[in-house]
Amino acid sequence: METIYVSSISYNKTPHTFQQLEKDTGYTILPVEETEDKLAAQIQSNGVRAFVADIYPYTGALYEAIPAGGVIARYGVGHDSVDKTKAKANGIHVANTPGVLDNAVAEHACWMIGSSARHLHTAHQSTHAGEWAPQGGVELRGRAVTIVGFGRIGQTLAAKLAFGFGMKVTALDNRPLETLSQQQNTTETALQQSTGYAHYTQDRAEALNQADYVVLLLPVNPATTHIADKAFFQSMKPSAILVNSARGALVKENDLYDALQAGTIAGAALDVFEVEPYQPQDSQKDLRTLSNILLTPHVGSNTEESNAAMATTAVRNIITILENGAEACQNIVHE
Repeated sequence: METIYVSSISYNKTPHTFQQLEKDTGYTILPVEETEDKLAAQIQSNGVRAFVADIYPYTGALYEAIPAGGVIARYGVGHDSVDKTKAKANGIHVANTPGVLDNAVAEHACWMIGSSARHLHTAHQSTHAGEWAPQGGVELRGRAVTIVGFGRIGQTLAAKLAFGFGMKVTALDNRPLETLSQQQNTTETALQQSTGYAHYTQDRAEALNQADYVVLLLPVNPATTHIADKAFFQSMKPSAILVNSARGALVKENDLYDALQAGTIAGAALDVFEVEPYQPQDSQKDLRTLSNILLTPHVGSNTEESNAAMATTAVRNIITILENGAEACQNIVHE
């Protein structure tokens, strides 16, 4: 059988899953270096038609190396690191793994909100350093949270925050509620009952200026890139916390630095960054130098359960496309 290449970053998150998939499917599944030129050369020299990609951005050589009919399968749901236009031009199919990481990302967003509410990140650092500096926090019950982007992860998070913590959830989405409900084959009433949101709106200003916490759960596209900018932060309450659990490019990081330093907003918690590993957009505006920010290295979906599910879905996507055609794969990315 033929070979499937897997980003070594993805492979090393759950090697046993990939090894079991190799046994179960008969395909050879090998970890490879993500650097595009080296990867492209390996693909061409070995006649490989499929690659499981992590978040490394691919801009050129990969699309010339994979033959028409081949597959780039994202290990994850976001696919902004893949140039869909170039893939389509070269006859390459792109797939992702929606649904399998929703709970993991939503749980991590809960931990970031909770840690920010009780200052756990700074309390740990100071106590570990031998200090004793207790700092008062706030309770989440009754606090207002706006979830920007009310897709599957947003809905999963809403239920956890509303039913688990008793928070007042506002769902902000660019789709009318009727449209969203129809897309999910449900009713508006059923959607509200299952997710626990208190208010649904398309009005960004309204949703931001009442929130104690604002959670970004949008995909990255031309309309959403740097959506969280100076004006966005000025629309938030000075006591509010920004949480980004989606994609780093949603946030204009220099503007966030300015907002945090000036007290325009009270704090932030980021799991994702425009450049990963994190590099400041301006050496004078390094987010790591601020005390009112919680930073984690893109681990929202990095759980044992989610990694196994993403690996399985990505490989199954590839096999389905190669053996039965793209029309047989329900996870094809069309844009």
